[in-house]
Amino acid sequence: MITNCQPPKERAFFRRNRSGDRTAKSALALLVLALCLISSLSAAEWTPVLWRGEKAWQSTSQGWVATVSEERSRLVSITRAGDRRNLLYESSRDGISWGGHRGWLGPQSAWQPAWPPPRDWESSAAARVKAAGALLTLTHPHADPQYPALTRSYEWRGDVLHCRLSWRGGRNYGIHIVQLPRGAVVTVRRAVTHALPLGYALVPIYRRPDTLTDIPLARALSRTKGDSVTLWHANRSEKVAFFPQTIFARIGKYSLQMQRGEQSGFSSSWPDMGLLTQVFLGDRLNPFIEIEQLSPYAKGGLASTEVLLRPQAAN
Repeated sequence: MITNCQPPKERAFFRRNRSGDRTAKSALALLVLALCLISSLSAAEWTPVLWRGEKAWQSTSQGWVATVSEERSRLVSITRAGDRRNLLYESSRDGISWGGHRGWLGPQSAWQPAWPPPRDWESSAAARVKAAGALLTLTHPHADPQYPALTRSYEWRGDVLHCRLSWRGGRNYGIHIVQLPRGAVVTVRRAVTHALPLGYALVPIYRRPDTLTDIPLARALSRTKGDSVTLWHANRSEKVAFFPQTIFARIGKYSLQMQRGEQSGFSSSWPDMGLLTQVFLGDRLNPFIEIEQLSPYAKGGLASTEVLLRPQAAN
């Protein structure tokens, strides 16, 4: 009875081939396991911590640590694991600003009074906090019926932190503001058009009520080279607006990108001539730089806008 009709050499070949299959399957299993591990690390959970004595939540992804203060209802810190240097501007709760990531609704002309921002958005602890795996949601208090209630959420996806603002009702637009230390250097691009001969505009600030399109930035706080505009803190207040784009900031040996994310519930009406990417340079009383992304005006229903923050080691 013939049990194997393969010649000896062929039998040896198939034995080696089956061994190769087992090796390939083992390698594939290890690869799947590694991908699952990477996926689990990317979807970092939020855990309660104390930050500067405040109740806070912390999440780590790909070596970056984000901290959200429950008592300030905002992101207050992004650090590299093992390094205490905060890429965001820090302030005490007695300071002019609470630092970190501010979230407002415009236009500011509708605020009563025009300054400071409503306490519900700017200077109140979160009314509710929900941590569900990689997603942290904070609901602002709603004590003032003049303005919509705000909800925030934060979520790491890989090395990108998604920061979202949501609200319902009103003819408003979202304003994401991230405060950086005064030593940060910010780079944006300009686009020269007939309506924008300098490629940017100086927008209203303090006692300047008008938008200026033909007044160049002061050399003491800026440098323009081709389409690139570099800005820094020079103890002189200024606010400049650009077409929608990603903002690049260098903070010591690190960098931070602020990119526009997903948006929903908005009309085709834009504030500030459609110049939705803006930079505020502080003075001696405001020792920080603010990088900002605005949304269009909401349609009046549920609206949601996000920015993406990507920290990196600087090149």
